[in-house]
Amino acid sequence: MKVLVTGASRGIGLQIVKDLLDQGHDIALHYNKNNSDLKSLLKNYKSDSFMVKADLSTIDDINNLVDETCKKFNFPDCIINNAGIAEPSKISLDMNEWSDLFEKTIDINLKAPALIIKEFIELKRKKNINSRLRLINISSRAAFRGEEQDYISYACSKGGLISLTKTISRSFGKTDNVIAISIAPGFVRTDMAQSIIDEIGQEAVGKGITLDRLTEPKDISPIISLITNGKLDHSSGSTIDINGGSYLR
Repeated sequence: MKVLVTGASRGIGLQIVKDLLDQGHDIALHYNKNNSDLKSLLKNYKSDSFMVKADLSTIDDINNLVDETCKKFNFPDCIINNAGIAEPSKISLDMNEWSDLFEKTIDINLKAPALIIKEFIELKRKKNINSRLRLINISSRAAFRGEEQDYISYACSKGGLISLTKTISRSFGKTDNVIAISIAPGFVRTDMAQSIIDEIGQEAVGKGITLDRLTEPKDISPIISLITNGKLDHSSGSTIDINGGSYLR
């Protein structure tokens, strides 16, 4: 299958890419700044996969990502909206600074996935593509339980992704043959998360987990593979929790 993965250069995205490449999928690999790991990875595979650089906070770059994907693939079979940021914003910040950080998080974590989905569904209609399109949005347990006070914008953006998934499923399932599913991880051990682990400690990060270790990208990617391969289509609109038992709903 032809798959677009945003935020493919590290962490959860990189593990998703590794698993999908192992299964023989061709992937449009989105990154923002550093693509060294992706370059090294692609050397090990013979595929039609390719990299696309884009800043998802800008509409021009989002348009370019969509255009490049369609130029190489004509149209993808699956889109995985994985790219995201989690930048702390203290309440003590000046209102303008706090607002700027809030908007940046919403732009990348929520607005960009919505724009990407909107563009591909519109193209699907224009090109009369009847094959199934699967959308996977990487949300967070923060969408349901809330988050610490410095991460208000992060929790809001991830809550919005859940609503986006449900709306896409309800609105475009029967009419446009679109499947949409959310994944809601808890705290995941990644390079991006390491700074938080260093700041507050392993014990605080792992509080509430009922297993013997933090969730890792390898615990998430198998579920992504199942969805990509069409094994969970009748879960459209739903959210799959992967949080080590740290939040049960």
